Amino acid sequence: MWLALEALMMSRNIRIAMLMATVVVLWMVSGLWVSSDNDPAAEQDESKAVNLTQVQAGWYVEKTYRPVLEVQAATVAHRDVVVKAQLAGNIVAVLADRGAFVRSGETICEVDTEDRSSIHRSAQAAVSRAEIEHRGVLSLDKSGFQSDLAIARSSAELEAARAQLAGAREALDNLRVVAPFDGILEEHFVEPGDYVSPGAPCGRVVELDPMRVKAHVSEANIHALTLGQRAKFVDSHGRQHLASITYLGRTSDPTLRTYRVEVEISNPNLALRSGMSGSLVIDGSEVSAQLIPGAMLLLDDAGATVVKTLSEQNRVASKVVDIMGQSDKGIWVRGLPSRIALITVGQNYVVEGEHVAPRFDAESTSRLQPR
Repeated sequence: MWLALEALMMSRNIRIAMLMATVVVLWMVSGLWVSSDNDPAAEQDESKAVNLTQVQAGWYVEKTYRPVLEVQAATVAHRDVVVKAQLAGNIVAVLADRGAFVRSGETICEVDTEDRSSIHRSAQAAVSRAEIEHRGVLSLDKSGFQSDLAIARSSAELEAARAQLAGAREALDNLRVVAPFDGILEEHFVEPGDYVSPGAPCGRVVELDPMRVKAHVSEANIHALTLGQRAKFVDSHGRQHLASITYLGRTSDPTLRTYRVEVEISNPNLALRSGMSGSLVIDGSEVSAQLIPGAMLLLDDAGATVVKTLSEQNRVASKVVDIMGQSDKGIWVRGLPSRIALITVGQNYVVEGEHVAPRFDAESTSRLQPR
């Protein structure tokens, strides 16, 4: 009985095993049928597409752009001069108040004449005597009673007397220390009764119309500027003053490595004071450039600024660009073709020559994609 039962179980297991084998064989065969119906090249392309890096991209075209350079600046007096005494003596008068407007040639302070007036009068008398003597010598010469030597000596004495008179007159004129130009007497350094030596300062005169504005620009920007180029100074109160470039430095600041730029602005009512801070805004020449988001800019191994571009075959390339300026909408760059596809998202994760799967921005594609 046990033998019969065991034989029955073995027969059942064999049938189950055969059934399972048949199912496996049918599944394998069906796989071959399915694969024979599909295109192997299509499956390969689909596999490759799945493995490509996905990036976002957009089309960009050149636009006309006028670069604007804006740097910190400050006003400086057009001329700032300390006027000095030329002769020694006591100050007898200070004729201009500090802060007053003085005209060119107006006396600021005056030195005591002492004996200089008498010296001048003596020199005048000496000239008169020498002129009379010289006329007498010339009249005798016509009669043949004077030698050439006597005439030459008389001429020399007359010229010496005239030179002494000119020196005496100049000494009197130099007693007055005058303003060299129209301006403001910013300071005076003497008071009546002070004794001064030649070269001692008497006052400081500043010219504020026109007003100079000075600024410093980098080496990259100095080459784009020219004399006479339009500019404007925006003072700390927001007021704009039209100007033009009058000076471009040839040597750089040893510390900052920047170059000095100066402009002149009209200041007829002297509303601007020397030393006021503000911004110097210089308009550049129109150029063709592209406006791109600042996040698209990268640095290559050499430190150059680059963007990642796409070829027609969706291959990645790096293009070096020059930054021309910025606005609230992005960065203006130059150095790209007039129409180009740029990677906008994912540029940090792809390399030169890589084949990628781009997804173009709908708006840029509809407006900018070549037709």
